[in-house]
Amino acid sequence: MNLSCLIIDDEPLARKLLMEYCNKVPFLNLKADFSNGLEALTYLKSHQVDLIFLDIKMPDISGLELSRSIQNKPKIIFTTAFAEHAVDAFELDAIDYLLKPFDFSRFLKAVNKALPSVSQSDKSSSTGVENEFMLIKDGRELVKVHYKEIRYIKGQKDYVMFVTNKKKVMSLMNLRDLERELPDNVFIRIHQSYIINVEHIESISNDKVLLASEYLPVSQSYKMSFRAFIKTYEAN
Repeated sequence: MNLSCLIIDDEPLARKLLMEYCNKVPFLNLKADFSNGLEALTYLKSHQVDLIFLDIKMPDISGLELSRSIQNKPKIIFTTAFAEHAVDAFELDAIDYLLKPFDFSRFLKAVNKALPSVSQSDKSSSTGVENEFMLIKDGRELVKVHYKEIRYIKGQKDYVMFVTNKKKVMSLMNLRDLERELPDNVFIRIHQSYIINVEHIESISNDKVLLASEYLPVSQSYKMSFRAFIKTYEAN
């Protein structure tokens, strides 16, 4: 799956950085970049794209005004140095709001939201996540990992380790931020250092769970929320 994209930002350095980031992501196909919103709007009248990286404060027309003017609006990720416009951006159905300066890992997290996911009807047919996946930056590579294959995720300071049925993948990211991005119908935090996929649980005891012959601890602070989650999961 490829996403055609456009960069609209009046700052040359910001456009250059976004272009570099786009070139690192295999499924992004950068079509053009503009320093002027009116020129971009003219381009969009005759060209269709899937995703726009859009600055907010620009001369002639702001990113917010531009977003309101686009016909057949693509997905939009706002990129700005000003936090106060976040509410307006999300009211325009932006999929993310990147506050400058942002690094590649934050950029990639936003871009992943633009990827097509399973439809709501597909989700409701099962508690699983059969067709969903994420792209994880491991060193210089982007590794595709299906959610259903992840057994658990372990936080290790500034890194997390994804333990799957096939391999282990290390990535520079924060476990707390990652927790907000995972499907909450099967993933649950059981410890300061662990998030698990409940579909891989073999057994549960008072203070630990067994996943694929490996015991993981359930800490006291997460025990009640874990038990409540399991009851809801079983009920579904």
